Amino acid sequence: MSGADRRRRPQQVRARESRERILTAAAQLFAERGIADTSTNRIAAQAGMSIGSLYRYFADKDNIVEELRERVLSELEERFAATVLTGLTVSPREAVAASLRAIVEVVAQREGLVRALAAEATVQGVGLPDLERRLLVLTRAYLLHQLGPGPQEELEVRAFVMANAGLAASLRFALGPTPAVDRDRLITETADMIGDWLDAVAHRREDGGRLPRQDRSTIR
Repeated sequence: MSGADRRRRPQQVRARESRERILTAAAQLFAERGIADTSTNRIAAQAGMSIGSLYRYFADKDNIVEELRERVLSELEERFAATVLTGLTVSPREAVAASLRAIVEVVAQREGLVRALAAEATVQGVGLPDLERRLLVLTRAYLLHQLGPGPQEELEVRAFVMANAGLAASLRFALGPTPAVDRDRLITETADMIGDWLDAVAHRREDGGRLPRQDRSTIR
């Protein structure tokens, strides 16, 4: 290894450490004060560095916000993807419950930061617009595995309903307010409801999409 390479490696390590200090400081301040009330000067002070040093790594506060947002979204996506893969070998209720718990755990661990990010984002996507799109991709794959191929429009509608219902419930369970009951009970009940819905969809597919006899009689 050349002398230049030996010098470059410590510099790269220090740069990564400095970036992490900035992001850690920003996440803490955003959670405590909100994004709008946190300046880059305050972030630099919290990270123990000059404002000039901060600007070596991030162009502005928006750059820091986007980096933290991407980290939260990536962690949620990775955990959700892992539960989807595991869910291919268990019942729909177990799969849905595991997915809900994965999202709840990640959001609960980052509660202050998630609230700050949601407050700065639009209402669409429950404050995290890109998360819905990422989870929809995985939900489509799961439904294709569970139900088999079918009309594209049906797949899109079912994936949208399932992903949004699960995401909205998970964020509510993690961020509240919720009834004074055990969070795991809320997850189980939600998983049962979505599981019943998936079972009903599968049975309709097996029956050729026909309504049960008693249902057909009510619409004559």
